[in-house]
Amino acid sequence: MRAFDVVIAGAGPAGCVAARDLARSGARVALIDGSHPREKACGGGVTSRALRLIGGNAVVTAAQPIDAITFEAAGCRVQVCLPDTGVLGVYSRAAFDADLLRQATDAGVVHVPARVGAIARHGAAWDVSTGSAILSAPWLLGADGPAGVVRKQVFRPFARRQLSIAAGSFVDGVSVRDIVIGFTDEPSGYLWSFPRPGHLAVGSCAQATETTTAEMHRVTDQWLDRYAPAANRPRLRYAWPIPSLEARDVDAERPAGDGWMLLGDAAGLVDPITREGIFFALRSGILAAEALQRTSPARHYEDSVRDELHGELRRAARLKAGFFRPRFTRLMIDALARSAAIQDVMVDLVAGRQTYAGLRRRLLGTLEFDLMVRVLFG
Repeated sequence: MRAFDVVIAGAGPAGCVAARDLARSGARVALIDGSHPREKACGGGVTSRALRLIGGNAVVTAAQPIDAITFEAAGCRVQVCLPDTGVLGVYSRAAFDADLLRQATDAGVVHVPARVGAIARHGAAWDVSTGSAILSAPWLLGADGPAGVVRKQVFRPFARRQLSIAAGSFVDGVSVRDIVIGFTDEPSGYLWSFPRPGHLAVGSCAQATETTTAEMHRVTDQWLDRYAPAANRPRLRYAWPIPSLEARDVDAERPAGDGWMLLGDAAGLVDPITREGIFFALRSGILAAEALQRTSPARHYEDSVRDELHGELRRAARLKAGFFRPRFTRLMIDALARSAAIQDVMVDLVAGRQTYAGLRRRLLGTLEFDLMVRVLFG
């Protein structure tokens, strides 16, 4: 048995940042994840506010420059040119996550390339089995995703209605510099095309109660069949669940307890409209590391998550129903075509620069009253 101060399950952005910051403060940290190196099922978009959390140039892997975002709905499309290339970076998740893992191990974190097996609590310590070894620590952090073993052990699994299904494909050899975001009516959701370095990541998602993995693959494949840059190129399929909580679910979440914390997707910290989770993963990792250096760490972390992150997710959840209604998406495409102010709002939402807290005031300022009423009041 090996003893640590903290054992973290999952070496994605949340787990790596928490491990790195804890090790820099002098803690003995084990980070368990046997999936590296891997390309993660994800669009790979990293917002400017997410990059600011890690110091911008702290991640050395190159991002794909993005010049424009094309919005599509009901057969109509509008391309919005970006004012600068720093609005949103699109990364290979294999490279992006490897950089964060390297930062953690450089700080002294012990990376255990294995799967988390059995978890047991003995007195004040958690014993975590990896098959070949048992790691023991007074603190256990779950950063192992929405279906991870830590959440199931310390809290409860997500219900199907609390998840979205995302399904898509990687398409190698496609070189473009624009993102595509398309809205779908049946099922009610959206499609994205993110050009990563060396390949395209395309996918679509909708609430799990409204669709299936096969249906989302069908939506993605139909779009790819019409997308000229991907013509006749092989597709490597992927699919994964994404937490997409209602406001009542956000209020019922429990981010921490006696000797444990949940981070990132494992804590349901994903924008239910955009399904963007990297910012929330990074921020929760930073908050967890800070909390573990305070008295009453669980209470401090839970209060920080509720005060800083849950408010934003709750607002997004309340707007979600109106946001994906067909009439709203058509109004939005029309407004994007004629209004530079609406273009600025949408670009800032995608980039994470516009929060939901200020969205009502921002939309009022555009004078697009029909659009504001539809998104805010359904």
